[in-house]
Amino acid sequence: MIPLRTRPVLAAAALAAALGACAPGAGLPRMPAPETLPEGSPLASQTLSPWDAWLRHYVMAGAPDSAVALLQGRAGPRDELVRRLQLAVVLHEAGRYRESNAALDWAEAEAERRYTRSVSQAAGAVLVNDASIAYVPPPAERAMVPYYRMLNDLALGEAESAAVEGRRAGAYFTQLQDGDGRQPCVGEGLVEYLAGISFSRAGAQGDALVSLRRAEAAFDGCPGATAPADLGARLYAAARRTGVADVADSAARRYGVADAPADSGTGEVVVLVQHGWVAHRSNADIHVPIFPDQANGISNGDPAALADLLLHAAANLTEQAQWGDAWEEHPVQQVSDAIDGAYIMKLAWPVYRLESCSAPGVRVVVGADTVAAPVAGDLSSAVLDRWERTRSAALARMMVRGTAKYLATRAIERKAEKEGGEDMGWLAGRLANFAGNRLERADTRSWSLLPDRVSVARVSLPAGEHNVRIQVMGADGETQWVDVGPVTVREGETSVVTRRVWGAEMGDLAARSPEMRQLRARREAAPADTLPAIDGPPVADASTVAAASESTASMEAGPKAKSSATP
Repeated sequence: MIPLRTRPVLAAAALAAALGACAPGAGLPRMPAPETLPEGSPLASQTLSPWDAWLRHYVMAGAPDSAVALLQGRAGPRDELVRRLQLAVVLHEAGRYRESNAALDWAEAEAERRYTRSVSQAAGAVLVNDASIAYVPPPAERAMVPYYRMLNDLALGEAESAAVEGRRAGAYFTQLQDGDGRQPCVGEGLVEYLAGISFSRAGAQGDALVSLRRAEAAFDGCPGATAPADLGARLYAAARRTGVADVADSAARRYGVADAPADSGTGEVVVLVQHGWVAHRSNADIHVPIFPDQANGISNGDPAALADLLLHAAANLTEQAQWGDAWEEHPVQQVSDAIDGAYIMKLAWPVYRLESCSAPGVRVVVGADTVAAPVAGDLSSAVLDRWERTRSAALARMMVRGTAKYLATRAIERKAEKEGGEDMGWLAGRLANFAGNRLERADTRSWSLLPDRVSVARVSLPAGEHNVRIQVMGADGETQWVDVGPVTVREGETSVVTRRVWGAEMGDLAARSPEMRQLRARREAAPADTLPAIDGPPVADASTVAAASESTASMEAGPKAKSSATP
């Protein structure tokens, strides 16, 4: 028998263990003192994992070899696919283009294998957590695999290989289109634009025309990016070269371009300026107590009881959004609820954070020529858009998972109580509750070294070597200069160069997502009646409650049958 007075001690000990944070992975450098870090340093982030913060720090400091050593050592992500994707970006930044391509080749093949197996692994996400199954990159991340391979191939002077990647990219985007042919909006405009240049370099003008037309459709149909200023001229030239007169005439009318005598002895440079860091995933969670008087309704899959549970969670989320914390998140309150026999349900989900360290604007300068570089790819908007389309399914899994763990705990508690008495049942229930909550965590894996945005500028230049610089404009009016270095321009050819730049802007998620802008407006208009606009999961609809109800009823049938058969 466990004396009643010892229950608070046991509950507090279990709660302390549950709240304990995991130690940073071995192999990481010692974290500098916060006061020594510059403003905007990834090492000062409260939402990045330690290894991710160090990777970003090394890339920003111009030390990609240190980032490579970190990824190849004991520290870093456990998932090999995430590791290879991160390694590919770091190797690209280091100018090790063939090694970067090797990492991307492995990552693409593995991502395809995992995608075909993802349906059979879905049960693990429901019963344990979303991070328990193999990571499958979302479409906006997979779209960047051919992007980086084309950049690597063009830097190596292998236009034919870059054209092969352009064909792969086009096939993937076609696969993503729905039955109505609508754009998937995963950043394909930028990738198809680069594919058009790659095809032209390889002499495949017909393929170039197809890619440029796809790029035009993507820029027209997807928010968040602007078509490069030279897209119309490229489309017109490709149509003329392939003899597609109607497309050429249409491009001439819409973009105001026409035939002009080519300047002999000239070529062009296309500069892709990559800004900062893409939005990354971070963990968010709440705790909701389920008291004994609520148990029967939830155990029987009663939709009304499940709806009450969702409303309770929504109330905690609203309180958390308004005050920074909810009363039921306090450890003392959780211990008190546990002593009273409550099951403390933990619900965890990923939220996107934008710590982009990007610049408000950039311009490309070559000699006396200054060219604007508008944003042609907004990767943070792309990942947010795809996430918003799948959040309802993630919420359904989260609620089903929470109720499944609750039902398993109830079954364990009843069995222990039958065999060892009420106190043994209480202790078994608290331990099972603790174990279930330890397993509940959001899936925060992502390709977090991708850039936030990509700007494009095109400059026509005489053949020869030219020094290219990037003017990085700050919000306070200050200007920084980044030397791209000497670029060799060949007559009649297009040279593509890239450079990563940084700034003081951390970014605003609400400005990137139409849905988030609407939710923020609702929150500001009626904060007491609205879920948190940025960090909260989507509101459950009737279908979500029904799905959770059906799943709960079927799960409860299993433990009940097993329990009744146990002597």
